[in-house]
Amino acid sequence: MSDPVPPSVPALVTGASSGIGEGFARQLAARGHDLTLVARRTERMQALAKELRAQHSVKVSVHTADLGTHAGRGPVATMLRTKGPWLLINNAGFGSRGRFVDLDAKREAEEVELNVVTVHELTAAVLPGNVDAAKGAVINVASTAAYQAIPYMATYAATKAFVLHFTEAIAQELHGTGVRAMALCPGPTRTEFDQVAGMSALFNMPLPMSADAVVRSALRALDRGHAICVPGPHNLILAQGPRLVPRSAVRRIVSTIFDPR
Repeated sequence: MSDPVPPSVPALVTGASSGIGEGFARQLAARGHDLTLVARRTERMQALAKELRAQHSVKVSVHTADLGTHAGRGPVATMLRTKGPWLLINNAGFGSRGRFVDLDAKREAEEVELNVVTVHELTAAVLPGNVDAAKGAVINVASTAAYQAIPYMATYAATKAFVLHFTEAIAQELHGTGVRAMALCPGPTRTEFDQVAGMSALFNMPLPMSADAVVRSALRALDRGHAICVPGPHNLILAQGPRLVPRSAVRRIVSTIFDPR
């Protein structure tokens, strides 16, 4: 079992204005980490920052950025390169639902940009300083969707497969450096994600976890040195079950679940 990332290492959380990102901000502040919150919604982050400063006596800064653009990512990457080491939480991302041929191509490209390119660039920015300091960590938020192709969410599942495999590989590369990387693969979680992705009906079920429960599981797994965290036993079944079934059958089953028609 590894030791927790020490509170002396500040945390930078992307997508920090709601959901899992907000949950990370709250729980890391409770652990004593100073925070940099990054998202597009300034007012929400400012309100959260004020609350966390009062509750936990930590420093909390707010950085408004659209991480789906090169201009938005640049200053954040510079911050990660020059002020490390860090505990980086790459949480920003979104999903879309529908037949790929019918979806807006520009929006789909933006999904790849945020879910893949941003994770790749910010991870690349933070790791050299962390390795030099022999401390810090990266949590990249993937999904149980990373474990199989998902018709009608083709782009989203593919982006999360990248995040999972990329993070798992660098976690092994970092072995012995004092730095950790972990892919967090939550299943359905009660956040704003389902509204953005057009999946609210699928989330009206008892299975979704709370964002706080997902974050608790993630931080516990990071403390133990895990390279992958799938929170919740039912989500572990969702992730691993498709490996036991022919891929053609998985595609058909998943297609009937996610078909918006």
